[in-house]
Amino acid sequence: MTLHYTGGAVMMADDVAEAVLHYARELAATQRSDVLIVPVVDAAGILTTAEFLIGPASQLLAIPVDGATERGRDQNVIDDIDRRTQSLRPPAAGTRRFVGPDLDQDLDLSAP
Repeated sequence: MTLHYTGGAVMMADDVAEAVLHYARELAATQRSDVLIVPVVDAAGILTTAEFLIGPASQLLAIPVDGATERGRDQNVIDDIDRRTQSLRPPAAGTRRFVGPDLDQDLDLSAP
């Protein structure tokens, strides 16, 4: 996909672009920002990395690239972005997270 942002565009693997978009949506919903380092393909076709500042005012647009071979798919990057995205979401209903020196677990509070 080609990811367009204010002032430019870069090509990146579809899964990476989708993860970036989902994370950007969650950051906007929580009024936060973050910097992501993701693999991209530069104008010369070389695989490199780019740093993106993403926040509530980010305007991103991802467009599929017909006929391009996908490059730069990195499952570790996708997993990291997914973890960051999940950390911004509230816990599921009926579950509370207790953190302390001896307790770091989710407890189901919906049971009688």
